[in-house]
Amino acid sequence: MIDTIIQDNSNKRIMEPFTAVYSNKEVIVPNQSEADSIYQDGYGYRKNQVHYLRAVEVLYNIERGKIVVVDEESNKKLSFQELLHLLISDDSELWINFIVYKDLRTRGFIIEVSEKIYRVFERGDYRKKPASYQLKIISEGKPETIQKIMEELEKVEEETLEMKIAVVDRRGEIVYYGVNERDL
Repeated sequence: MIDTIIQDNSNKRIMEPFTAVYSNKEVIVPNQSEADSIYQDGYGYRKNQVHYLRAVEVLYNIERGKIVVVDEESNKKLSFQELLHLLISDDSELWINFIVYKDLRTRGFIIEVSEKIYRVFERGDYRKKPASYQLKIISEGKPETIQKIMEELEKVEEETLEMKIAVVDRRGEIVYYGVNERDL
């Protein structure tokens, strides 16, 4: 499906959402031009010429009305809640990660997600400069050892990145902290 622009009664230009497919616990963008477009905006990754979206990217783009996800088996459009329920079964921290991802994206940052690693690019730097920092997400009430944070910090600093920690409280509010070895 190619992006189409629709004119509503107020003459505003509205983009029709991309269609993605939920299949085998993954979300793919089957149309190449749509996949290229969403990839240029910093969403997803490619494997064997197939474009995949990560769970936080899917939820963020559904909430914004940028994509519609259809279940491959039932051919039914999935709502945000239905998709969250399906995706959270594989990632118990998905909701916390989504809250942080959404916060950063709405502030204009591009986040490159791989596994549990969030690399954040300054505004306007995506594909022009390397990521500025790596983000560790901690949920209030789930203890994290200083030793584990130190190990992650060492790896991050080896890659000449800064480390930031996002602490999400029980109400979903986020506080960001910059971390370096001498502070710990």
